[in-house]
Amino acid sequence: MQLGNLKNPVANSFYRCAGPNCGMLKRTNDRWWLMWTSAVNFNQSVLYLCAWDDEIANREGTLHVCGELCAQKLQSQFMGNVRENQMRRISVGS
Repeated sequence: MQLGNLKNPVANSFYRCAGPNCGMLKRTNDRWWLMWTSAVNFNQSVLYLCAWDDEIANREGTLHVCGELCAQKLQSQFMGNVRENQMRRISVGS
């Protein structure tokens, strides 16, 4: 099989949940979610969440999430990081 014929060759088709202390491996029939952050469209970091999409799953920086609980934990981490960075900027600016 020639890799040149594939649209997006993937070296490793195994996906592991990025949720804290999870690490579950994705199976074919699982209904997983994807999360990523970007500051491209706004002046601050924005958290994105979408249903599984193979193309998005292979993008750099995308987090693979097995379900609601892991998504909530990652969202909580994101929100904590945003607040911590805001407080750090305020204390540096004083």
